[in-house]
Amino acid sequence: MTTGILPLLTSRSSTYEYAERLVGDSDMMAVLEAARLSPSFLNLQPWEFILIKNNGMIKKLLEQAYYGVYHCNDYECRPPAIIAIVLKKKYYDGQYGYPRRDKPGIFEAHLSISMPAMNMILAAEERGLATCILNVNVPETGKLLGLSGGDIIPLIVCLGYARPGKKAAMKPRKSLESLLHYERYGGKK
Repeated sequence: MTTGILPLLTSRSSTYEYAERLVGDSDMMAVLEAARLSPSFLNLQPWEFILIKNNGMIKKLLEQAYYGVYHCNDYECRPPAIIAIVLKKKYYDGQYGYPRRDKPGIFEAHLSISMPAMNMILAAEERGLATCILNVNVPETGKLLGLSGGDIIPLIVCLGYARPGKKAAMKPRKSLESLLHYERYGGKK
């Protein structure tokens, strides 16, 4: 188990191959509690969560999932649990947001739902669990999970234990010096 935010961020990596070992309920609830505590635009918390443990449904969801240009099935990704992040239509329908600031538009809503996804993966990492965040075919995933009224699932978080020897290597990150500007874009220290 890793503790402290920077060690968690350093040790975390996306995992696409999982062991068959189940995740304990206390670990699962801790991950969901971390998601619940996430910040959001105007504290509206535009999310709800669906916990999926049924192997048949996990298989169907993964058929609708992808990571960049890669389909999840390319990785034999079969986690023992998936948490689907539901984005409620009233928070993304575009009638609000900039310049009206009392409810989010699509931009603010999607930024907000990334927060519980990040909190989930950090809480999971702290407990020695492996994760990956995947995009999904939004209409098909909504049908599979019984959504209605325009609510959508833009992201799912796979959760489990890495298959021995298969945890993905950390990808190199750009240096802070190459990303940091002072006072304005291009400003040097």
